[in-house]
Amino acid sequence: MVKKLEDILKNVNILKIIGKDISRRNVEGISIWSNVIINNMIFVAKKGKITDGHKFITKAIKNGAISIVCEKIPSYLHKNVVYILVKDSLNALGIISSNFYDNPTKNIKLVGITGTNGKTSIATILHQLFSKMGEKNILISTMGIKILSNIYPTEHTTPNIIEINKYLNLSIRKGCKYAFMEVSSHGIHQKRISGLLFQGGIFTNITHDHLDYHKSFNHYLNTKKLFFDNLSNTNNNSFVLINSDDKNSCKIVKNILSKIYFYGFRKTANFRCKILKKNIFGSLILIDGNKIFTNLIGTFNVYNLLASYATAILLGKKKNDILKNIKNIKPIKGRFEQFVSDSGIRVIVDYAHNPNGLKTVLNTIQEIKDNNVKLICVIGCGGNRDVKKRSLMGKIVYDMCDVPIFTSDNPRDEEIEKILVDMKNFKSYSNVRKKSILTISNRKEAIKMAIEIAKKKDIILLFGKGHETYQEIKGVRFPFNDMEIVRELLKTKSPKVCEK
Repeated sequence: MVKKLEDILKNVNILKIIGKDISRRNVEGISIWSNVIINNMIFVAKKGKITDGHKFITKAIKNGAISIVCEKIPSYLHKNVVYILVKDSLNALGIISSNFYDNPTKNIKLVGITGTNGKTSIATILHQLFSKMGEKNILISTMGIKILSNIYPTEHTTPNIIEINKYLNLSIRKGCKYAFMEVSSHGIHQKRISGLLFQGGIFTNITHDHLDYHKSFNHYLNTKKLFFDNLSNTNNNSFVLINSDDKNSCKIVKNILSKIYFYGFRKTANFRCKILKKNIFGSLILIDGNKIFTNLIGTFNVYNLLASYATAILLGKKKNDILKNIKNIKPIKGRFEQFVSDSGIRVIVDYAHNPNGLKTVLNTIQEIKDNNVKLICVIGCGGNRDVKKRSLMGKIVYDMCDVPIFTSDNPRDEEIEKILVDMKNFKSYSNVRKKSILTISNRKEAIKMAIEIAKKKDIILLFGKGHETYQEIKGVRFPFNDMEIVRELLKTKSPKVCEK
């Protein structure tokens, strides 16, 4: 893709331009990384939390950058380079990348989903639902970017704004009319959604998470709210869909100018649902007066399904068409994903990696399991992340599971033993110790121990990694997939996919 420099600078708040011939300069790409810059690209220098991109301007020019977008003009100026001085490089990056990729969000209906839990499930359900209804769409989520049947990997829940625009542009060229995207608090705070025009925004819930980054719950909450506050600035016809049953929903909706709709179990919600029956195979629900059975398990998944139903209505889809297809939504990979071995052991893999997500899944299992079924839980906590939630998660598993097994998750640069100590730092274990905690730092060995302990009808829960296919230790990502490990260890028992 080639664009004129003056065209991709449209609507950018420019303080000063140093250089000539911007009308005749062709741009072939944009990057915030100097090492990937090649000839005829723009380098956008941004101040990061760890490094300052302004330090790499010289390297970017050496690699072929023809234009530099920056907040500070360097002392030495190259005569063949155009310097664009802006107040905020990240805001400029959003506009520049949108312009470069033909402003894709003007030609596709983009819906963003944010909240502590449920983002991936709702985005994926919507992707499945619209595909079943014959509508081509793109999914941008923790599990990657999916355009029709093609999957493109990403490193973050919300990719950088250049990637987002690139893939949105590609999806439009493939005929997509809808886009469903997870919007993380990091993505909002780091302006990774700057310049995008959203048709709608969904709020799922908000509980303790990411306080290592946000430092306080109020900052975390206000960051989420910022997404909804700005929706009307990007699209006058935008809608906001709020989980009315979340206790913080009233704070989220305060002073929002977009049209607001609520979903939940309360009678006052615009879109309502009632659970008639639930078991280990799924849920029978009453959604807007219509009975359907879904293979998605638990109350939390009913919320996700209801939010997806409501979004489809708000996007103009017919109610009967939605109901006909939404009941056939398949369970999400790594989200309450399960199978049963021939020996009768049920294994559930779930991405729950914060206290509320953990408690929600365990409450769901407690509600639907038989009394004589033993819960064996394998759990770790991520390194270089929120330390405060480790003991909270450790206590939840200790209190609610019959056999708690503490192990590694993605320790990253931290020592595994230190993380395990943090997980056990709660009073009911330190002082009372009604039962022991098995501590096995090697995750595969921990899973192996859980299988050895389990008997027919027992449930093994593998928490934290979900869909992930790696384990990150000291900067290296080693291949690791909870579900594949379990299948490998149970292969002599011929495990089979759990069916109704």
